[in-house]
Amino acid sequence: MKIKITYNLIFLIFFSLLGCKKVINVSLKNADVQLVITGEVNNLPGPYKVTVSKSVDFTSVNNFPPVSGAFVTITGNGITDTLEEKEAGNYFTHQLEGKPGERYSLLVSVNGKNYAATSVMPEPVKLDSLTFTLGRDNDIYPIANFQDPEGVDNYYQFIEFADGKKFNNGRGNSVFDDRLSDGRYIKRTLYDDSDDVKPGITLKVQMNCIDKAVFNYLNELSQISGDGGFSSPAPANPDSNISGGALGYFSANTVSSKTVEIH
Repeated sequence: MKIKITYNLIFLIFFSLLGCKKVINVSLKNADVQLVITGEVNNLPGPYKVTVSKSVDFTSVNNFPPVSGAFVTITGNGITDTLEEKEAGNYFTHQLEGKPGERYSLLVSVNGKNYAATSVMPEPVKLDSLTFTLGRDNDIYPIANFQDPEGVDNYYQFIEFADGKKFNNGRGNSVFDDRLSDGRYIKRTLYDDSDDVKPGITLKVQMNCIDKAVFNYLNELSQISGDGGFSSPAPANPDSNISGGALGYFSANTVSSKTVEIH
């Protein structure tokens, strides 16, 4: 599918509502290193991946040291799949299949300490199409169009890719819930604060249906970090759905995506 962007759209109103800015100097203290676990099971064919690494100081480069030798299992659909470490810190399933409505449990054991999480995979919602709007300075913003199911609490995560590469620094990773728009046809503008969306690239937008605990974590994370990414345990941490004191989250979610060429 090819989309041609025309540059005669009305600039977004919110860009005109710019206020005064005040510079505030904040002294941030480094925190103790913590385990970071991120894992996903979805409704697409596996294998599924769990990443185990260590956090870095708030002032450090976002290069998370991988943790090898962990014991990792995911239980669901009546089976327990023991994951294999195929790359340093990256563990992959063998036979697990993701199905909507099923509950999945993650167990990670590192140096004799256990970390656990559960997540229920929601029913899928289809991403119908992508349209676009222009902001100030001709910045291009994609709009995700989809029908929200009525009478169901739905939570969404949007992830953007340019030419197959996920946006850097957590940008292009946002969440949305239907608390104020249950059962409506949604046209969700994705304000990624990035110049990655531009003519000449192939844009993919992936819409995940996630559970409430994962939504709460990602929503808090975006407010703390400002870019949807986590680089360190300072200055504050969102509430993870992983017990045992680890950062990160475990998500059982469904996936729907659209890919367009921007000209």
